[in-house]
Amino acid sequence: MLIIEDSEDDCFLLVRALKREFDVTYERVDTSAALRDALRAGKWDVILSDYFMPQFDAPAALAILQEEEQDLPFIIVSGKIGELEAVRAMKGGAHDYVMKGDQARLIPAIRRELREAAIREERRKADLDLREQLHFRQALIDSIPTPIFFKNPVGIFLGCNKAFEAFSGLDQSQIVGRTIFDIAPGSLAENFEESDRELFLRGGTQIYESSISFADRAIHDVIFYKATFQNVDNSLGGLVGTILDITERKQTEEKLRYMSTHDALTGLYNRAYFQEEMERLEQGRQFPVSIVIADVDRLKYVNDTLGHAAGDELIISAALVLKGAFRAEDVVARIGGDEFAVLLPSADTAAVDEALHRLSTRLGSRNGSDDQLTLSMSFGVATAVKGERLEETLKLADKRMYHDKSTKSCIPAEGSGISFPQP
Repeated sequence: MLIIEDSEDDCFLLVRALKREFDVTYERVDTSAALRDALRAGKWDVILSDYFMPQFDAPAALAILQEEEQDLPFIIVSGKIGELEAVRAMKGGAHDYVMKGDQARLIPAIRRELREAAIREERRKADLDLREQLHFRQALIDSIPTPIFFKNPVGIFLGCNKAFEAFSGLDQSQIVGRTIFDIAPGSLAENFEESDRELFLRGGTQIYESSISFADRAIHDVIFYKATFQNVDNSLGGLVGTILDITERKQTEEKLRYMSTHDALTGLYNRAYFQEEMERLEQGRQFPVSIVIADVDRLKYVNDTLGHAAGDELIISAALVLKGAFRAEDVVARIGGDEFAVLLPSADTAAVDEALHRLSTRLGSRNGSDDQLTLSMSFGVATAVKGERLEETLKLADKRMYHDKSTKSCIPAEGSGISFPQP
């Protein structure tokens, strides 16, 4: 016990009476300085204090107790205390007041306040444990680089991690207690809410891909992983979600997909894609299907005399001319070193003739530039109707191209570097 009393005799009588019920260790103080020293030096179970003293009083002692942030049972034991003083003391933090000599009330009051103090201490420990658990949980999820968020069953954010703050461009204080409509654009918020509502209805987990834009205004390809959680009473507590940014992975996949279907030098489709499209068209309804085979003339001569870099430039020029001469739905591909092929769905011989004349015009314009190598090409054309194999059509077009290359029997269009094969 810490006893605040200016009278040694009163203190002696009080301790003697209490020793009948308690194993008492005590210290008597009667000034503010002595009280502060005692509070800082020892761990006390209860404080008994007189109300009026020459240099000190109970309200001043209570003020010091609050300054020192110590929650101890504080019972006033006074020989003269009125109702006004008692009310003032209770408002100041006193737990009870007893008249001096009234041991019948004092001892139960001490027992009661010791029990209440123990309960408060347990609560403080529980609160501290909870705060530490919450701090650990927050530190744990903050260390995860993937955005994580929590919501209650009506869509109000309960928490998030640092990665979600960065993703949304908002601090946690601007997120917690708000809905997605407070922190995201309207259309995006509606999509969020709809998917959350569906998850709350059926429970369990939810995984889906989406494209979203947030703090950096860039479009991100993401995967949402969300799951509902239950409260301790098994009622719905809300959901926890995480956002996995797969933009880089998508870009890599797209690049690999592009590389698997396109020629690295020209950017045209490659032979593998051309073959796939030929097989697809053969099973479809876009007949007649025409095939044009094109070959760059004198490429070996250019490679041998001017180098392969010049040869590559000639191939790239041929690709640009071909790409510009055919329709958007036509498949223009590089199928060999100097050989190109074009698939023209729903194109009869008249449509192919139009395309070849467009090609002649573009090639003539290209060769009109004095600072470029002249581009000359040989062609073979074949058209298939429903029921004919496109592989055979390809072989026929290839055969006609080689015939054109070997004979050049037609007069080329002036300055165009192109000859049209005879039927």
